[in-house]
Amino acid sequence: SLWGNKIGAEGAVRLAPVLGNMTQLQTLNLSYNQIGAEGAVGLAPALGNMTQLQTLYLYSNQIGDDGAAALAPALGNMTQLQMLDLNWNKIGDQGAVALAPALGKMTQLQTLSLYLNMIGDDGAVALAPALGNMTQLQELNLNLNEIGDDGAAVLAPALGNMTQLQKLNLKCNKIGDDGAAVLAPALGKMTQLQTLNLKGNKIGAEGAAALAPALGNMTQLQELDLYSNQIGAQGAAALAPALGNMTQLQMLDLLRNKIGDQGAAALAPALRMM
Repeated sequence: SLWGNKIGAEGAVRLAPVLGNMTQLQTLNLSYNQIGAEGAVGLAPALGNMTQLQTLYLYSNQIGDDGAAALAPALGNMTQLQMLDLNWNKIGDQGAVALAPALGKMTQLQTLSLYLNMIGDDGAVALAPALGNMTQLQELNLNLNEIGDDGAAVLAPALGNMTQLQKLNLKCNKIGDDGAAVLAPALGKMTQLQTLNLKGNKIGAEGAAALAPALGNMTQLQELDLYSNQIGAQGAAALAPALGNMTQLQMLDLLRNKIGDQGAAALAPALRMM
């Protein structure tokens, strides 16, 4: 681990030949450095030799689209990778497009984290086919990006293949009622899901009604976060029967949804069953 060492582009280039000889390395943590796009270019050939790597952390390195494009061929060689963390790296749609073919080869990946980037609907379009191949994925984190209803629509079929997924985080995107409606059938297939985070989106009463049947199938769900949407009293009433089925639920967050007295009354019988 070289986490949090202020390693910049020059340091990454100097490290690359040494790392390139570590062909049996299984875990590499370079998070919280300052590698940037130039450093990513320098590291890429070394990473390409690490075909046995199982865990790669590159959190918070200002890699950007150019750095993501430089890393993509190397990542494509990491067919044994089980965990990839590219959080907080200013990766936008172009970076997502560049990464997608490599991600599509990672059929053993169990955790993919791309939160706090700048991936929008076009990036989601590029990522969707790759995600559809990740049938072993257990955790997908796309929170704090810019994915809207169109992005949700293209992601939905891929998510529907992830029947082993246990944690799905789409917090703080731009998903509204239409996005919730297209996601619902895919979510309904995720019977193993334990955590669903849709906090800070734009889901209203119609979106809540669309989600309700899917949520009703999630009998293993332990955490459901719908904080700061636009669900209202009607949405709360639509959700109530589904919530009543969630006997394993340990955390439910409905803060800042303007549920009101009528919504609270509709929720009360379901909450008593938890």
